[in-house]
Amino acid sequence: MKKTRLLGIGIVLILLLSACQPVEETLTPPTAHEGYTYGEDAMVDSLEVILLESFPVQAQVRVSGNLPDGCTELHEITAAQEGQEFILSLTTRRPAGDVMCTEALVPFEETVGLEIQGLEAGTYTVIAQEEQVEFTLDVDNFVQDNVEQAEFDYGANATVEEIALDVMESYPIQVRVSVRGYLPDGCTEIEQISAVRDGTTFHIEIVTRRPAGDVMCTQQIVPFDESLDLAVEFLGQGEYTVQYEELSESFRIE
Repeated sequence: MKKTRLLGIGIVLILLLSACQPVEETLTPPTAHEGYTYGEDAMVDSLEVILLESFPVQAQVRVSGNLPDGCTELHEITAAQEGQEFILSLTTRRPAGDVMCTEALVPFEETVGLEIQGLEAGTYTVIAQEEQVEFTLDVDNFVQDNVEQAEFDYGANATVEEIALDVMESYPIQVRVSVRGYLPDGCTEIEQISAVRDGTTFHIEIVTRRPAGDVMCTQQIVPFDESLDLAVEFLGQGEYTVQYEELSESFRIE
């Protein structure tokens, strides 16, 4: 009888001691941004590499595909280089909680820049999910310390007075930009004019060059009138802006 009572008391003491042990609390990590959940729900359908006519060469990738519903939006596209390959990662976000969304697929098209300055000549591959596309650099994509490169100083010394758009009646639509202005002296010349798209805005960029060192130049301004075609063949319906500093013009794709 005493053994049974002592055994019962021992069991009660063990249970009491166990109840007094600290309980580890499991914390739920916070979301990346309050109000949204993040994922990788974008479906990539096609890739296109655009090599800009500059030196060093600049590269952009046009990514097209679909989002799963009307609530999901494309949050970020990143490009990581692994040897001869550039791997694109697409991050999406949608409102957290129980929200009403259209169930139809929503197409998207975005452009992301690739960091290719310093790459050697060769063929490279851009990969996003099951899609991939190749591009080739015919020469090493870095500035060498040779006489030809050392002969010029590069800058942005062009003054633009007017930009004009010529929207051609064709399908796909074609848009040509005319840039008019002047250079500060007879030695300065235009090296490159390019248009870089950020969302619905095309930013005009002008690079000038002049001979390095102490050279004799005419001091009168030199007018210029240059044109370039915008990459608009895959753009969706809407209004787009072409901008250089404070100057801007708009066109619409119907």
